[in-house]
Amino acid sequence: LVAACELVERGRSVLIVDQENEANVGGQAFWSFGGLFFVDSPGQRRLGIRDSHELALQDWLGSAGFDRTEDHWPRQWAHAYVDFA
Repeated sequence: LVAACELVERGRSVLIVDQENEANVGGQAFWSFGGLFFVDSPGQRRLGIRDSHELALQDWLGSAGFDRTEDHWPRQWAHAYVDFA
């Protein structure tokens, strides 16, 4: 969105495609409330926050539920995301 604003200020025409409607501009950023997902980061360790890959995955899976047959791919994505984080 910032890049689009910069281009418009320079007189360029811009088309923004977003998964959300006008009230929720920002896509996934809108739903994340600006949150970031860290797993056992240096900042967490410095503050004495105990975290691990296993705790992060347990938290994600517990929150999501993933109790339906069609949850196979969302569950795989959760595992991959925690592995990456």
